[in-house]
Amino acid sequence: MKAKRRIFSGVLILLGSLSWLAAVSSDDALVYVINIRDEIGNGLRVYIDNGLKRASEAEADAIIFDVHTPGGAVGAARDIIDAIQRTELPTIAYVNTEAISAGAMISLSCDQIVMRNGGAIGDSAPVSLQGEELNEKAVSYIRGKIRATAERQGRNPDIAAAMVDKRLYLVRFTDGEIITLREEEYIEQKDLGEKMEIIAAGGPEGELLTLTTEEALEYNLADGVADSVEELLRLYQIVEVNGERKVLTVEGIGQAQMEFGDESVKVVKSLQDATQETVLVTWADRFVFFVTSPVISGLLFTLGGLGLLLEIRTPGFGVPGIVGLICLGLFFWGHRLLNISVDYAALAFIVGVALLLVELFVIPGFGIAGIGGIVLMLGSVFYVFRSAYKFDTALFTLSSAIILIFALAIALFYLLPKTRAWNHLVLSAAMDSGSGFHSAPREDFQDYVGKTGIALTPLRPAGTVRVDDARLDVVTAGDFIVRDTPVKIINVEGSKIFVEAIDET
Repeated sequence: MKAKRRIFSGVLILLGSLSWLAAVSSDDALVYVINIRDEIGNGLRVYIDNGLKRASEAEADAIIFDVHTPGGAVGAARDIIDAIQRTELPTIAYVNTEAISAGAMISLSCDQIVMRNGGAIGDSAPVSLQGEELNEKAVSYIRGKIRATAERQGRNPDIAAAMVDKRLYLVRFTDGEIITLREEEYIEQKDLGEKMEIIAAGGPEGELLTLTTEEALEYNLADGVADSVEELLRLYQIVEVNGERKVLTVEGIGQAQMEFGDESVKVVKSLQDATQETVLVTWADRFVFFVTSPVISGLLFTLGGLGLLLEIRTPGFGVPGIVGLICLGLFFWGHRLLNISVDYAALAFIVGVALLLVELFVIPGFGIAGIGGIVLMLGSVFYVFRSAYKFDTALFTLSSAIILIFALAIALFYLLPKTRAWNHLVLSAAMDSGSGFHSAPREDFQDYVGKTGIALTPLRPAGTVRVDDARLDVVTAGDFIVRDTPVKIINVEGSKIFVEAIDET
């Protein structure tokens, strides 16, 4: 009996849908194709924003998201979902061939979902940058977000929730209803003798829901199957339903006519011969993808910080400083291309560096200026990270970068000079008296107290001076002394020689 009713309903839908064939416009349709490939991140968000803007300006008839991704950053996916939901153009997600994790969330936000044969969609549990599962608060937020996204498009929110929370049982009752149950609810229903088909097992050792193409069609999560974009276009028509433009299949048009009446459903044009405009990934897009990933961002900050640290410790301005400035420039500029307001953060970083330099070379000791400089530098970088990523990702990236900076600095300053490799990188010629150099014996350093000389290098605070015919490695009490300044040796502690500038006034 049920089979007869389904056949009868199908015939009604088919007959109803035939009424619009003569009314279809012959005008060519225009569709924009936006590719979602590889890992989802903030760079992809900018690319999709640009694609949506171009499609809107071109007055496209529909937008197709060609999805093949293992997932990525949930924060970026959330922003992409919001952008898709804001557009007034009809949207179709083409799962080609997998939409996993954040990719599933983005697909669910589209008006229609078409999957390739052998495709997969689901497994959307949020994880940290280290690949660990997040806490209940984070899972609850993502579960609510994906439920709302599915419900907005008329899809079963319980199926979407089972993709996020592995503790939920997804079951189908004998009447066809599909819902999620917590473990205690599932046990209660089972004890009551309810007959249920388990689609996804829940509980502490539960499994996240991932659907094949056939399963997605069976559970009405997907709207069609196509093995190419061209095949997908043959499935759809541009339709006005109560004045609102939609993309619908033949079956969808028939259902709309039955629900709203023939007068409320007007077929505008077919997408079968639509012109395809693919939004290409430019070199600028690839640059943003690269420099704004958490790993590369952290590496740029690490190299930038290390370059500045090396420049402070060595005389003059050379390669370390140039490399450091380039890396920091790429760090701030790359995030600026994400439409993140980094101008004030970059200014705060520069002020922080200036305060730190003042503390090191102008003000004796280490106090408020130095502490304030460090706080401004780290605070500005954390602001940029926090604007681009979740809090835990931002904190982990910044902490890792700081640890790496100090580890590399220790290696460069203390360990590397002791290695054999270092001997191949530095000049090993002896600076003896035959070459015109005279060194003071260690036991005679006390004899230099009170003597005067000339700074051969900037002293900041360490450097080299000439006293009589000897070159001495010295330090100041914290003052910065420029090259060629007359100096006086004021104290000797072991092998450490302290000097001060001579006031010639």
